[in-house]
Amino acid sequence: MALRRIPGAAVAAAVAFLVILVSSHLRSTHQNNYVRVAYAWLHGRMWIDWPGRWMDAVQYQGHYYGVDGPVPALFMLPFVAIWGNAANQTLVAIAFAAAATGLAWVLAERLGVKDRTTLFFLALFLAAGTDVWWCAQLGDVWFLAHLVAMAFVFGAMVELSGKSRGWIVALCAVLAAGARFVEVAAFPFFAWALWTGALGGMTPTRETRIAHVRGFAIVLVAAAAVFVGYDELMWGTVLDIGHTVYYHQDSWGSPEGSPFQLGYVPYQIYSFFFRAPVLVEWLQKAQWPYVKPDTNGIALTFTSPALVLAFLAKEPRRLVVALWITTALVAAPEFLYYLNGWVQFGMRHALDFLPFLFALMALGVREKLPRWGIALIVWSALVGAWGVWYWNTFVRTGT
Repeated sequence: MALRRIPGAAVAAAVAFLVILVSSHLRSTHQNNYVRVAYAWLHGRMWIDWPGRWMDAVQYQGHYYGVDGPVPALFMLPFVAIWGNAANQTLVAIAFAAAATGLAWVLAERLGVKDRTTLFFLALFLAAGTDVWWCAQLGDVWFLAHLVAMAFVFGAMVELSGKSRGWIVALCAVLAAGARFVEVAAFPFFAWALWTGALGGMTPTRETRIAHVRGFAIVLVAAAAVFVGYDELMWGTVLDIGHTVYYHQDSWGSPEGSPFQLGYVPYQIYSFFFRAPVLVEWLQKAQWPYVKPDTNGIALTFTSPALVLAFLAKEPRRLVVALWITTALVAAPEFLYYLNGWVQFGMRHALDFLPFLFALMALGVREKLPRWGIALIVWSALVGAWGVWYWNTFVRTGT
């Protein structure tokens, strides 16, 4: 009886944290750029102590800088203040993965999912049937950015399905975009949901609408000023030029032009939908472990087929349409970018638009989760576990 009084979201978050923690072997990733960024801030500078070519950074005006969104470094500050560059970034990534799992459970409940078995399978899919588990147990710079962004997007949607305080929605949105800038494309959805009350299921009064949107706008304006100041300190310009400079220096990029181009779309389509696992063979004879991931990624078709449950969402029609539009808007830059996520299991860039697909899945199965849906979720989770096992056994046996 005592266990029944514990919120399911808290149980889901705790289980996710413990399982991912154990699978991480308590590693502390060497790709700890956010530790170094936080260390630099605490020492009154923007440039990082660059350990060598194996760490992503851009050389600019005589120093090396991290180019990923700065927000995750904020959450490293207390740990870096105590342990310096030895702070464990992986543990923070695991915490955000657990938080995202718990928030996703709450969102599903508020969207009308009442059956605890359905809630369990939805949480299982999010934590194990996507790249969440794999990213968190490694905790590398790019993976922490995805998890921070995803957790705050879920936070914004949970707030929108509850009290809908505009300033909290905006704060979550800003923190998400400060980790993964593509989340800016979701800002119109957040504003629309505040105005209409679509996620909460109740239409607010005009006065309430204006108050909500006013709080939302004030936080966005303040955040824009902060980010302009940050870019001025980092690059000496109001524009965030980090990824463009990196693209010009990267051997896989180009000395000129933008990292976002239509010419990259075919490769991204192949990566997201068609890139398959690889048969392990020698002289045409299968070898252990028989099948391995392509280290440049595996298509969602193979890793997360349960995403098709999103297509079951039909009502409320306005909300369903808005979620699909937002999914497309957030995904669009990923399909234009010059890299698909590089060395990875699955397709980690999908984590940026996963919360919106998850909401659609919850809407689609809130009355009943079909057996074939359960089968696809179990498949997705098993593939996720396989990816974690393979990476820890053959690719990243240490940090």
